[in-house]
Amino acid sequence: MAGAVQHPGDAVRWLTTWRVHNAGTQPLALEAAWIPHGRFRGDGRLPLAGQIGPGQSRELEFSVTAAEAPYTVVENAFLILRVSLQRVAWRIFIRMRIEFDAAAVPIPVVEAVTTQSLE
Repeated sequence: MAGAVQHPGDAVRWLTTWRVHNAGTQPLALEAAWIPHGRFRGDGRLPLAGQIGPGQSRELEFSVTAAEAPYTVVENAFLILRVSLQRVAWRIFIRMRIEFDAAAVPIPVVEAVTTQSLE
């Protein structure tokens, strides 16, 4: 899981791109994603479509709202994915901290990835 951030020109809106890799042996069906933290927030629950094959990666792009002072650190931000694996629904929780650099650009740092079966 890797992320990148771009500034589209709005002072508080950022375009984030995440590369999601399927390290498993079965295709992973993408269903939805959301970024719920109040200080690094996406646009609600967004529908996704498509699959990531075994050993393959896919980039996912989201808009987020974030406006913090330089050098601020926001803890416990999440990118949450709802996926299906062999017709079983799962949530993937990507926990990160967001470090704002000297120019107040948010830099996501992944700290943990966990899963939860929804069945």
